Amino acid sequence: MKLRFKLLFIVLLSGLIFNSFGQSPHLSMDITLKWENYSLKDTLSGSQRSILYFQNAAGLAETGALPIFIKKIPIKHLSDSILVKMLPSISKEDNSVDILSSELLTSEYQIFINKIEIRGKPYAQIGILPARIHPINYKVEILERFHLEIDVKEMTLPASLQLKVGSIQSVLSQGEWHKIQITETGIYKITPELLQSQGINVSGIDPRNIHIFGNGGRMLPEANSAPRYDDLMEMNIFIFGEEDGKFDAGDYILFYAQGPGSWMYNTQKNRFQFSKHAYSNFSYCFLTINNTKGKRIQLSHTPEASPNQVITTFIEHYHHEEDLINLGKTGRQWYGESFDVVNTMNFPISLEGIVNGSRVLFESAVVASSYSYSTMKVSIGATPFLIQTIPSIPPPALESDYAKRTIDTASFKTANSSVTLSFQYVKPLNASQAWLDYFTVNYERNLSFAGPQLSFRKPMHYTASQVVQYKMENANPNIQIWDVTNPIQPSKLQIQSTGNTLSFNIEKDTLREFIAFDGSNFLQPTFVGIVPNQNLHGMTDADYIIVSHPDFLPYAQELEQIHESEHQFNVKIVTPEMVYNEFSSGMQDPSAIRDFMRHLRLASANIHKPEYLLLFGDASYDYKDRIQNNTNFVATYQSEESLNPIYTFATDDYFTFLDESEGKGGGGSPDLCIGRIPVFTPQQAEDYLKKYRQYISDGDNSMGEWRTNLCFVADDEDSNSHLRQAESLTDLIDTTYPYFKIDKIYLDAYDQITTPGGQRYPDVNQTITQKVENGLLIINYTGHGGELGWAHERVLEISDINSWKNFNKLPLFITATCEFSRYDDPQRISAGEHVFLNPNGGGIALFTTSRLTFGGSNLTLNHSFYKYAFERVNGKYRSLGEIIMIAKQESGSDLNGKKFILLGDPALKLAYPENKIHTLTINNTSIEISTDTLKALSQVTITGEVTDPQSHPFPDFNGTVTTTIFDKVSLIKTKANDPGNKPTTFKARKNIIYKGLSGVENGKFSMNFIVPKDIEYKIGEGKIFFYANNEKEDAAGYFMPIYVGGINVNAQIDNTPPSIQLYMNDINFKDGGITDENPVLLAFISDENGINTVGSGIGHDIVAILDDNSNNPLILNNYYKSDLNTYRSGTLTYPLFNLEEGEHEIRLTAWDVYNNSASSKLKFTVKNSSSFIISNLRNYPNPFNDKTYFIFEHNQSEQEMHVEIRIIDIYGRVVKTIIQTVYFSGYSSQPIEWNGTSDSGKKLSQGLYIYQLTLSDLKGNIQQKTGKLIISRNR
Repeated sequence: MKLRFKLLFIVLLSGLIFNSFGQSPHLSMDITLKWENYSLKDTLSGSQRSILYFQNAAGLAETGALPIFIKKIPIKHLSDSILVKMLPSISKEDNSVDILSSELLTSEYQIFINKIEIRGKPYAQIGILPARIHPINYKVEILERFHLEIDVKEMTLPASLQLKVGSIQSVLSQGEWHKIQITETGIYKITPELLQSQGINVSGIDPRNIHIFGNGGRMLPEANSAPRYDDLMEMNIFIFGEEDGKFDAGDYILFYAQGPGSWMYNTQKNRFQFSKHAYSNFSYCFLTINNTKGKRIQLSHTPEASPNQVITTFIEHYHHEEDLINLGKTGRQWYGESFDVVNTMNFPISLEGIVNGSRVLFESAVVASSYSYSTMKVSIGATPFLIQTIPSIPPPALESDYAKRTIDTASFKTANSSVTLSFQYVKPLNASQAWLDYFTVNYERNLSFAGPQLSFRKPMHYTASQVVQYKMENANPNIQIWDVTNPIQPSKLQIQSTGNTLSFNIEKDTLREFIAFDGSNFLQPTFVGIVPNQNLHGMTDADYIIVSHPDFLPYAQELEQIHESEHQFNVKIVTPEMVYNEFSSGMQDPSAIRDFMRHLRLASANIHKPEYLLLFGDASYDYKDRIQNNTNFVATYQSEESLNPIYTFATDDYFTFLDESEGKGGGGSPDLCIGRIPVFTPQQAEDYLKKYRQYISDGDNSMGEWRTNLCFVADDEDSNSHLRQAESLTDLIDTTYPYFKIDKIYLDAYDQITTPGGQRYPDVNQTITQKVENGLLIINYTGHGGELGWAHERVLEISDINSWKNFNKLPLFITATCEFSRYDDPQRISAGEHVFLNPNGGGIALFTTSRLTFGGSNLTLNHSFYKYAFERVNGKYRSLGEIIMIAKQESGSDLNGKKFILLGDPALKLAYPENKIHTLTINNTSIEISTDTLKALSQVTITGEVTDPQSHPFPDFNGTVTTTIFDKVSLIKTKANDPGNKPTTFKARKNIIYKGLSGVENGKFSMNFIVPKDIEYKIGEGKIFFYANNEKEDAAGYFMPIYVGGINVNAQIDNTPPSIQLYMNDINFKDGGITDENPVLLAFISDENGINTVGSGIGHDIVAILDDNSNNPLILNNYYKSDLNTYRSGTLTYPLFNLEEGEHEIRLTAWDVYNNSASSKLKFTVKNSSSFIISNLRNYPNPFNDKTYFIFEHNQSEQEMHVEIRIIDIYGRVVKTIIQTVYFSGYSSQPIEWNGTSDSGKKLSQGLYIYQLTLSDLKGNIQQKTGKLIISRNR
């Protein structure tokens, strides 16, 4: 049923106070949304959930999994006023029963307006949630069409509020600096003896020149617009005995320092609340000694007016919070004591000096994981004064909270100065469990000194013109009181003393904090060490910033050299501690890295503003090293939310939110290209640099047609919605960038089998591995997944990933699935991290997910990625980081997008072929005139040329070109393997007519072949793909339409079968030899008229049968490639994986283009590579006269090994040692020649000798084997 409405929504968003008004731009538009049916199988509950989605929908943090229509318009100022009118036009009911995040829908269509900046340019981002709950029938209603009007009123920001650049020189840039660790708030004391113990020669110190710097203990504000210290600030300190210019025994330094965290007064709750530092257990100060006078504590001004209020009490506070567990291993929220087996815990607290008859204000936060609501009773003695009700968590589902949290307040009276708080968890179910988050106590305390230090504050009604007097009892003559309202610049109060009572007067203008101390005891700081001079504030004009953990600096420096030489980047390397020292007073704080990048951007010239930020080191959700073997090398940003899997996230994007309006709550749009190298050992960093150098290098080892191969893998769940998403992506690429070959691995198109462990797709596992091993530019997965791999059927597992050996052909992985690359869990290496860390292959980078994401938003971002991935700007491809940055900017302020991260170098450009290839003639006719139809059994000649990116001839190009010609598109129907799925038909090019190699001379090439008899005779459009390289540069191209069909009725007769020769890995292999568990089948096939690879004729595939398992034939058409400049012979290479130990036999059958067949068999014995094996060691001839050759077999292929052969006479003497370092591509050695002489060159006497072979690999594995030989000299 369709309903029509005339409802008008108006939203006005205004700014501050404005100086001027401009004209009002007006936009009017009609919007039509194309809704799609999209459901999701909940992996936890097993239920089918509906997800609302329309094409190109985005998402916002406020709307969970619900789709948002985003319209982003440029404005002149962030202060501009935005007026939005939305008129619904056509809507309809959605009859889905269970819609994800439907609890967020209201009875109105919701409008969201955000004013954002993207690289300094302001935009208004208007979001429309085109779904609501109908106010009458309470059904979900979605908009199909609506009218939108947007008015912008220009308002200029006052000059006083406009952005300014901060300090351009850090105080740490010169002098000697000592870092001091602070554990708690209070007065600290430093003696000459303490300085002497730190290696400071106090005899030469003028204490008047001692300075201490620090910025307190609070976390940095997330909002860029919030005030903060720009550099380390000098603190006011007191030095006893400095007047004589010597730091003698008995002299000392006193200074006030804040510990990590802070107490803030909540005016709404009328109580103090503690904010614990989420990132650091310590705060820090910095001590230096130079030739200038340091800042000292000054006497505060005493007001002349008489006080109109006397203060004899203050508000004391106590906070208990233990960070013991993070329930979801995500976000910043940690929880304390567990109530499970033990469900009652007692906490004694002191209420020293409590005012008789006053009430104690109590606040408690608890969390519980329970499928039924539960309660926590808080008691003193047997009397509960607070019962906290904790909501139940919903049944297991993707969006279900890990636990529920509740905060409650209460008050109680007590006559005792100490009480014991008892927490009792009432478990409704055996599986229910609760945790204490924190509790806080506020109470009124008598202002009576109880040394050695006493901090106090008294909230009151403030009036600047009035004066208040504080009176302290139990005082002694040694007491000093400092005003520490500004903790950086404390001052000393002038006090009056009468007996044991002292008092002081002060203005009643603000909430002030004081600390009293009598000198009987002070806190002592811990010296951390000397801080080398640094000046990040003075850094400018850097293109590329690397924030590297010290463990990985050598590898960061290697990457620096690459970018400076290859891209002429100005690269700067800093460590996290360097950033923290200048921007967060030495404390770990992710906002410091963001503030550093923001400062650098503001301080740099326009032509050299930072573009790239690389975080070199792994991250962890545990900032404070509570977890053993933590991996917090370079911090990431964790959301405040920790309990809800939809809203919690970890993101590196936060460091790139640099505009004035961004940052709060981790919100913003990326202004930099950012990536992370998630290594946690130096060896991993070294392995990554090896892969990186290989990827960007020229030469035949790194180039290849794999650079034009894309592979899309789609899950079979959710009514094949993942397949449809993959199809929309491949349609975009095939239409816009048709020179890429696209492989499709759609699970539902394969046979699903039942195993004891569940449903599986073994052919999919094998096919994915084969595609990766053969080489891909990009592999893209859409579907379900997690930290252990892809899909419920486990089509990609960690064991698969770690087996890959594709070092020379590393793809980019794009995974639109849940937390495949959760990089911040120190207790698990995620599957995505394994892809990155595989030293022998895997991927060069991943654009991947770290938390729960949703298919609709994933698709929107995925589309945006491919929109820019292959586009040239001024003839150049974009870097990977730039593609992702633009794609995220286009997607809007998307919660889903923050969960996508780049693991890899953001400045890396994919291995695109830079140049182009054009077809010139087909059968001697220019393609500009016409194209001949490719008929079965007809001989075809094609010519072409290599050009530069602008299509200009490239006469200096000399190399080879691979030509792949496909038959017409095939229609493939899926098998509807899963309940609820229906057969789906998709298109794919899978039948290769010809694939061969031709020489390119002076930019031109020619090739010819005979079209196989097995093509489909109905004429249709085929497609030609080209790839060329000359070991320095490469090129790619395509041609279509090329019509294929019909038959050459005048073709000659051919009844001769092809010839086949089989090997394993290389031509040294002998029938029956040994291999490892992952050998490569190598076949040389020849025929006068060429080999049939079409695959459309029944039974005419190139097929291999392993161990007579004819039910699982290996179809190898796509693995055959004709030899250089001929179609009459070619090579087939096919990797086999995870073969069982023991004897095997493989039979290969091939057909020529006339459908004559031949077969060949090969036997081999698998010896698992985990055990180093040498076999068939021998020498020939034996006996010998003047020379012999040693040969042997082993099971360690594709690696360099050290070979040593020692010749030993019958007396046990080593008479000859032969040493070689050899790269083994296969399992059989090349013959090693020996001429029968000793190490001195003397011919050995005839007779019997023993020889010993020692074989060792680069990992230190060693194996030995011996043999006998006879020297027979001719007389």
